[in-house]
Amino acid sequence: MLQGIIGAFCIRIPVSLLMKSIQPVSLFRIGLATPCATLVQILFCIIALIVKNRKSRDPISQ
Repeated sequence: MLQGIIGAFCIRIPVSLLMKSIQPVSLFRIGLATPCATLVQILFCIIALIVKNRKSRDPISQ
C-alpha cells in the first residue's frame, strides 16, 4: 500500500506538474506521469521481494 501512495503522490503529481511547465504543453507529456509512477512502484515491489528473500535465507533470523 505504501508503494501505491508514494507512486501517486510523490511521483505522479510532481511529474505531471513538471511536464505541464515545459512548453509547448501537450497531453502526451503530462500523461507520461502515470507510466513513471508505475515504474517506481514496480521497482519498490522488486526491492521488497529481494529483501524478503534474503531475510528468509538468513539462518540468524530463523
